[in-house]
Amino acid sequence: MAPNVGLGTQGPMQRGWGLWLTSVLAVVTAAIFVGARLVQRLVKRNGFGMDDYMIIAALLSSALLSFTECQAVVYGYGRHWASLDHQSRVIARKWFYGANIVYKVVLMFNKISVVCLYYRIFSISTKYFRIACNAMNTWVVVSSMAFIIATVFQCTPVAAFWDRSIPNLKCFKNEPWWISYASVQITTDFILLAMPIPQILRLSMNKSEKLGICLVFGTGAFVTFASIYRATTIAASASDPDPT
Repeated sequence: MAPNVGLGTQGPMQRGWGLWLTSVLAVVTAAIFVGARLVQRLVKRNGFGMDDYMIIAALLSSALLSFTECQAVVYGYGRHWASLDHQSRVIARKWFYGANIVYKVVLMFNKISVVCLYYRIFSISTKYFRIACNAMNTWVVVSSMAFIIATVFQCTPVAAFWDRSIPNLKCFKNEPWWISYASVQITTDFILLAMPIPQILRLSMNKSEKLGICLVFGTGAFVTFASIYRATTIAASASDPDPT
C-alpha cells in the first residue's frame, strides 16, 4: 500500500490528519517559545546555562518525535487496522515504536531543564534545596532510562511490536504499562511544581511580587494537567483491539 496521510474523505474513518497536525503544531509552538527564551538570553548577554542546553535538547528531541509521529501517520497510523495491508501495518508500527521511545526522551530533557532552572535561579539558597535538585535530577534520569529501556524491550522478540504475525510473541499489557508510566510522570510533575514554593516565599519581595512569581512557575501546572489527560485517554484506548 502506498503511503497515505489520510487527507481524503473516502475509505474508512481516519484520524491521521488530526494526529499529523497536532504533532506539527506542538513542535512549532515549542520552537517559538524556546527561540524567544534563547534570544532574550543573547540580548541580555547572560550566557546559556545548563537549563538552556537541556531545553535545546528537549526541542531537538521534540522535532524528532514530531517526525516519527508524522511518518507513522503517513504509513497508516490513525486509520483502522483492517484497512491496511501487512506492509503498511509493519511500517506504521515501526515509526510508532520509535515515537514511543523519543517521547520519553523529550519528557526527560524537559524535566531536567526545569530542575536546572531552579538550581540557577535559587543558587544562593540553602544547601538542602541544592541537594533536593540533585536528587530530583538523579531520579528523573534513572526513572526515565528505566522506562526507555523497558519501552525498547516491551515485546519479545522486539520486532513483535510492529509485526503481529510473529509466532509466540510476548508483549507488555498496554493499559497497566501506560498507566504506570503516566503515574510516575504526573507524580514527578507535582513535586517539580512544589519544589520552588518555599524558596519563593523566602524572597525579600512584597506579597504581590511573590504571587506573580508563583503564577509564573504555576504555568507548569498546564503540563501536569496535560499529562493527566493523556493518561486517561491512553488508559481508555490501551485496551482497543485496533492498534493503529
